[in-house]
Amino acid sequence: MLSRIAESMFWIGRYVERGDNTARMVQTQLRLIAEDTSRGEADSCRNLLALMSVDSEDHPDPTAADLLRLLCWDAREPTSIFYAWAAARDNARRAREVIPLEVWECINTTWQKLPTGRFSTVRAYSFLDWARDRSALVSGLARSTMVRDDGWQFFLLGRCLEQVDMTSRMVASASPTTGSANWPSVLRGVGGHDAFLRTYKGLHTDAEAAEFLLVDARFPRSVMHGLKAAQECLEKVTLLNPSGIEHSREATRLLGQLRARLEYTPMQEILGALDDEMTGVQGVCAVVSEVVARTFFAAADPTAWITEGTR
Repeated sequence: MLSRIAESMFWIGRYVERGDNTARMVQTQLRLIAEDTSRGEADSCRNLLALMSVDSEDHPDPTAADLLRLLCWDAREPTSIFYAWAAARDNARRAREVIPLEVWECINTTWQKLPTGRFSTVRAYSFLDWARDRSALVSGLARSTMVRDDGWQFFLLGRCLEQVDMTSRMVASASPTTGSANWPSVLRGVGGHDAFLRTYKGLHTDAEAAEFLLVDARFPRSVMHGLKAAQECLEKVTLLNPSGIEHSREATRLLGQLRARLEYTPMQEILGALDDEMTGVQGVCAVVSEVVARTFFAAADPTAWITEGTR
């Protein structure tokens, strides 16, 4: 596969997943602000913007309206839902020759229907539900119509790395030092609350919630599930492109080291340094993404978060 096509497939996967997870994080924060009036709105919004690596210096006391602008419809903000879908559509246009018609039409239609201006908090809930639905639709169409070749593997690899990155940010939002969410809200945000209650028979502690989201590979949005899936994609991509075997080993090693750390480090120790641990997860995702770009994409420009990490 041409490296430009592989690169586009990789970033389609990342941007579609980013749009979904950004919508989930904004939804979680809006619900917390509405349900708990004792929470300072500015502090809650500031914490979320920091988790998303958004520079909020121009808004020292951000409001929910500022949050919606920066993370939903601002076309110039690289972390916004609008930006993610615009970038996904641009990459899909470049890879049109290998993308099924239904996937292209879904991405293109979503981009055309995105709001480009301010909307109320009341409307935000329906928009965020719609954004999540569109991401799920693209993923479902891709899964049911794409040939399982290296294009599919790059698409899936991008999705997995983005999911690991964004789940770690969601988990970091429950940090007692810099977060503003609680564990039930985080579980609902990733769509795992019901699955968690079934797994732990209705009883839970913070450590069990963190364990479920970080190391339980049975849950498809957990960090461990994403890491395992990303390793499998890398192995398959390397088999199809053996010239990159040396560099891909580096990426596989980094993913394996992170898996081992999360799996064998006591959960209470991870919770005691949750910010640093989740920043480390995001750092590994960034490095692996750079290795993939350097190995498989010709003259690849860095296309990722402006600033990695939760601080």
